[in-house]
Amino acid sequence: MTQADWEDRILAAVDETSDELLELAGLLIRTPSENPPGDCTAIADVIAEHLRGAGVDAELLDAGQGRVSVVAHRGEKGEGQRHLVFAGHHDVVPVGDVSRWSFPPFAGDVVDGWLRGRGASDMKAGLAGLIHVFILFQRLGLPFAGRLSLASVPDEETGGRLGADWLLDQGVLDGATGGIIAEPAERDHPTIGQKGSNWFRLTIKGKPGHGSLQPVHGTSANLLGARAIIALQKLWEMTPNAPEEVRELIADSKRFAVQREGYAPEVAEVFEHVTINVGTIQGGTSTNVVADTCVIEFDTRVPIGLSRAEVLARVHEILEEEGIEAELEPLGFMSEPNWTVPTDPIVETLVGALRELSDPEAQGVLQWASSDARTFRSHGIPVLQYGPADLATIHSFDERALAADVVLAAKVYALSAIRYLGLST
Repeated sequence: MTQADWEDRILAAVDETSDELLELAGLLIRTPSENPPGDCTAIADVIAEHLRGAGVDAELLDAGQGRVSVVAHRGEKGEGQRHLVFAGHHDVVPVGDVSRWSFPPFAGDVVDGWLRGRGASDMKAGLAGLIHVFILFQRLGLPFAGRLSLASVPDEETGGRLGADWLLDQGVLDGATGGIIAEPAERDHPTIGQKGSNWFRLTIKGKPGHGSLQPVHGTSANLLGARAIIALQKLWEMTPNAPEEVRELIADSKRFAVQREGYAPEVAEVFEHVTINVGTIQGGTSTNVVADTCVIEFDTRVPIGLSRAEVLARVHEILEEEGIEAELEPLGFMSEPNWTVPTDPIVETLVGALRELSDPEAQGVLQWASSDARTFRSHGIPVLQYGPADLATIHSFDERALAADVVLAAKVYALSAIRYLGLST
């Protein structure tokens, strides 16, 4: 059987088993795995049991604290052969106020063509596609020339280190030459790069006193914090110097954000600026007491062409200019800007498959959020992200994804794997 025959066969198999695929996605959604708290024991057991029921040798790897990964392999990587990783995370953000959902948060059903429930977009539908295609390869006995691995991990949503970081540090995926992460993406635009993530906490000390004597007595840590917040908006003015190899990608991503995603032009500018979000503020002990301490948590994102160290250095510089003494503590997501070049084989392979199956104009773009892609790239594994999604509902109420896009994504995964790994003769 030729490679073209195998491609036709696997695409037909995805169509023929689309109900099975959507049932798996629904099962994953109906298995809660909110993070926080982050215990993914139950969802990992469900995934492993599903794989084993299909004859796949799935391994559970426990990093502790309920952070359990599921790993499976198919084929061997020989000299000069490729090793592809199908990767995804099985934790999801909390559902929030259940009363603000118009359907049960863990519905896991398909209504009017939409797969519904927490994780439908981020990213249990895409994960189901990877798992289902892996099983189809097993069922059909597809003879890969290289090695295909499946890695479903926890601890992504809060930037923890007991998911992809831990798994890669254990050497479980050593030798991987490329990866597909089923993170949500626009239907015809996988993401091939992302800004760096630089969260930090500022603790500012003041001098307490009676509230009736402010501002002439005591030093309010809250006022100092407010000054710091305003002053740190200057981070936006930092100028990145992106490498030549990604400048066209940045320009394309800016145009895409405006023309295809419908954002205002100023939103597209975030690709070339440091953004700064004031996430939480805690200060003072009582309304009538001058605040002695103010703690502020910031989320800044670092564009390609700058580093976390440069941004943090500028933070210290700005605070010094303002005469504000503060303790700075890094926290949460921490990563440098990272990308996979558009000419990398895994990018060219998946984008090529997507152009055939969906849109001749499909191309990779940048994202302003962070994901496990940063971890794979830091281990020298080029990856891109592509998964079904209704982007407006990610991390929000009434999360959903088009069932047709779930099937499309599975076909893209299947075709990409065959073409990237090749078949043995």
